[in-house]
Amino acid sequence: MSDSAPQWLVDLVSEFGVRAKSLLAGPGEREATIRPPLDHMVTKVGEHIGRVVVMHSEVRDTERHVRPDYGVQVGGVITGYVEVKAPKVSLDPNSFRGRNLEQWNRLSDLPNLIYTNGTEWRLYRDSEPVDEPVVFSGGTLETAGASLATGPEFEALLRQFFDWEPTPIRTVPKLVATVAPLTRLLRGDVIERLHEERKAVEGGARADAQKFSGLAHEWRRLLFPDATDDRFADGYAQTVTFALLLATSDGVKLSGTNLHGVGDAMRARHSLMGRALQLLTDDMADDFRISLELLTRVIDAIDWDRIRASPRDTYLYLYEQFLEEYDPDLRQQSGSYYTPLPVVEQMVRLTEDVLKGFLGRTTGFSDPNVTVVDPAMGTGTYLHAIIEQASDQIRSQEGQGAVAGRVTDLATRLIGFELQTGPYAVAELRTSDMLRRIGANPPPGGMRTYVTNTLDDPYLESDQLGSHFRAISDSRRLANQVKANTPVTVVIGNPPYREKAEGEGGWVEAGDEAHGDRRRPILDGFRAEGNGKFEYVLKNLYVYFWRWATWKVFDSAPETAEGVVCFISTNGYQRGPGFRGMREYLRRTCTAGWIIDVSPEGHRPNVATRVFPGVQQTLSIGIFVRGSTISHDTPADISYVALSGRREDKYRALETLTLDSPLWRPARTGWQDPFTPAAESSWDDYPALNDLMPWAAPGVKPNRTWVYAPLAETLRARWGSLVAETDPDEKRRLFKESEAP
Repeated sequence: MSDSAPQWLVDLVSEFGVRAKSLLAGPGEREATIRPPLDHMVTKVGEHIGRVVVMHSEVRDTERHVRPDYGVQVGGVITGYVEVKAPKVSLDPNSFRGRNLEQWNRLSDLPNLIYTNGTEWRLYRDSEPVDEPVVFSGGTLETAGASLATGPEFEALLRQFFDWEPTPIRTVPKLVATVAPLTRLLRGDVIERLHEERKAVEGGARADAQKFSGLAHEWRRLLFPDATDDRFADGYAQTVTFALLLATSDGVKLSGTNLHGVGDAMRARHSLMGRALQLLTDDMADDFRISLELLTRVIDAIDWDRIRASPRDTYLYLYEQFLEEYDPDLRQQSGSYYTPLPVVEQMVRLTEDVLKGFLGRTTGFSDPNVTVVDPAMGTGTYLHAIIEQASDQIRSQEGQGAVAGRVTDLATRLIGFELQTGPYAVAELRTSDMLRRIGANPPPGGMRTYVTNTLDDPYLESDQLGSHFRAISDSRRLANQVKANTPVTVVIGNPPYREKAEGEGGWVEAGDEAHGDRRRPILDGFRAEGNGKFEYVLKNLYVYFWRWATWKVFDSAPETAEGVVCFISTNGYQRGPGFRGMREYLRRTCTAGWIIDVSPEGHRPNVATRVFPGVQQTLSIGIFVRGSTISHDTPADISYVALSGRREDKYRALETLTLDSPLWRPARTGWQDPFTPAAESSWDDYPALNDLMPWAAPGVKPNRTWVYAPLAETLRARWGSLVAETDPDEKRRLFKESEAP
């Protein structure tokens, strides 16, 4: 010890030693046994140094075991967390295994966290240790008793913990790293609350008296019909977090204002998110007080002026980075990989070239008769790129003075649909900043962006929607009006990708027996007679979005309507036998089409060649246009180009590509032929392998990646780890157990 500890601290630690030794001599779980005396000691230290400390015992997340033991309130505000381990358990993160390691990975990046086993104390700030661990002397908790002792370092550690203040957040990476773990804890609170209500109902309580279960029921009805409690909890936590981020980005201070008041302050500019915040927290904020208070303190410390001073694409990957930090598995499941800005900008440019060159809209997106929809808006990148493209053109052709007014008009014709409230809020944030910078105004009532499932029945009557989520219900109703009645010239974007998505295609996949000629699923338009055994590949989210987009632009409008669909997606539809019907539909329905293959290297190419670094599938940009005169008996002219090389090479090639470039090659012309160039030899005359074989099947598929490896030693090691593991939960994780094989 460097110096002597004050006598009051010596006495408190000695008293803790006596009580812990006595309790550990009896029955009970060792970690839980030392909590009461530890709680008492920490609280008394606070009294002696002039701090009012309250240790709120946290309810354990029984399914994940990652919640900390205490949320600590100092001076009436939540300051941090304390995690208690059993006596003599190592606190060295390098020694953690199984659940302890999972918990450490989830908790270590909290802004103010103490880990202790009773005799060793470690303070962490944002994953980094603060000073050296403090270790009590005198022996173990089972033996020391009154001999347990410490030096002044223990008081210094607790002072630092008690006096924590949020540090200003000036960058997006820092924002994500700080906010994501707190959002995760809030999600855990909601999961636990739903579990408690379910147990209460099983014990005889009234189901209609369980307020959180009621919220979850309405959420499912509106957005996620098959959502589990976990998914509702995730939606709750993300909505609250991003509503608070949106509020502070508009200058709303969270400190000194209750959450209902925050929602009121948001109503003028962000009515949906403001109302959603109120609906999710009114009369319920006390249930999650600890998590919410720390979350609001941290978000209140964001310096938005400094963040806005960063490069213009500051927000571009905010939500993708958030998901990676918050829950990487959820990011993968949601297909949330946002399109790189160089790809977005060139898709927007080429689509505008089609509007001008093929449809006669000489001012492109600025044409008052051009309405645009991004059906999987994400954080709004495509709509924002359109605004920037139009702004630059207006500035060069009409002068700076015309930009604000023309962009204000353009904003009324830009529409976005998004299912998740997190990226929706980021889109709102980015749009507000962009329009403010240009000097333009959003449309009366706000931008035409909606929280909705694009694939839902557009003819759903509004009285079927839930009443508790009125803001989201209204958003869905307005979105349905667009889907059913608004003529759309352009659908552009990056649709989500998920295989084996049967049942997730909504109205596109299932149709609706209640509406006469709308009974048959519009997905049938992508089917070909006699091709059923291959068409299981149509059960993919990206295919559902392709069909919705082509229906909206080409089928739902009069025969003389003109329009463009431009998507970047996996390119199985270019060649696969299951997509023969889709290719025939596009050839019969469109005037022309362009395929830009950005993955000619094939599946799982070298990362340096991928335009999406995290995506292994082969991708293409597809642009299809229908003019006012269309012959359904003449196949559309389809052109093809492949962009090879490293990612930067592809970006440069895409930037210089024009619709009249000599790089384009004509694709095959048969109704169901692949969208690939015709062979320069007699190859196309040869029979396909599937024409010679009586049947085809994919073979044995384990649906797990860990059973594949280039080295036998690696496979043996993995199998050995699985067989040797004794913890059933860890064994399930290693095996990657799922509901279906």
